[in-house]
Amino acid sequence: MVNDNLEATAQAWFTSWFVDYEPFPHSYDEDGKPLPPDDWENGILDSCIDFYNGYAFKSDDLLDEPIPESFDVFKMGNIKKGGGLNYEGTKSWIEREFCKGLERFILIRGDILMAMTDMKENVALLGHTALMDIDDKYIVNQRVGLLRPNGFMGISPYQVYLLTNNATFLRELRRHAHIGVQVNLSKEDIVNSRVVYAPKKINQAFATKVKPLFDCISNNNAEILKLTEIASQIQSQLSR
Repeated sequence: MVNDNLEATAQAWFTSWFVDYEPFPHSYDEDGKPLPPDDWENGILDSCIDFYNGYAFKSDDLLDEPIPESFDVFKMGNIKKGGGLNYEGTKSWIEREFCKGLERFILIRGDILMAMTDMKENVALLGHTALMDIDDKYIVNQRVGLLRPNGFMGISPYQVYLLTNNATFLRELRRHAHIGVQVNLSKEDIVNSRVVYAPKKINQAFATKVKPLFDCISNNNAEILKLTEIASQIQSQLSR
């Protein structure tokens, strides 16, 4: 609940700055919709990220339980509905020795992971993202897009994460989804999403503003993981 409140606060700040433009001089269109400040630039998401489709692992190579030298395989179950990282969503693991040459798919802090498919009857996860806060634990699987922020215009991973979970962005992104048995997003749908870019100093100021919130979220998650591991060890000893 604490983390949910922290994320809600960060998202409210994002909406204020980058959707409603409240802290900055701006105008409105004839329908009363706020227009971006004159010195902001229209662009696409591709400018501020490097995008990779997740790797298609062979099912025979995946493990049902972790071993000491294994990666957690990051699948869509690791992304929460509404956005966020679900640590308990891991269902598959893979030996690290099978992942040589796949270094770019090994996740690092600041990576953004996007759900690229969903059920046609109930689109709830499509386009939502998780923000990775652990190095060298996960490797990304197919049907999950890896958005790696590249520092363009001083844009932080926090800003990309909040953008991709913002209702306005998601609504536009999902309009371009391909509908079949499932609903799918392609790389092109994602990287060509329209973005309005603020000047670098504004992006940097926003990163400074929200960083304490995300640091607190990450610390809370680390503590929860530690307590969960301790509880698991105790349970294992008691069952012997």
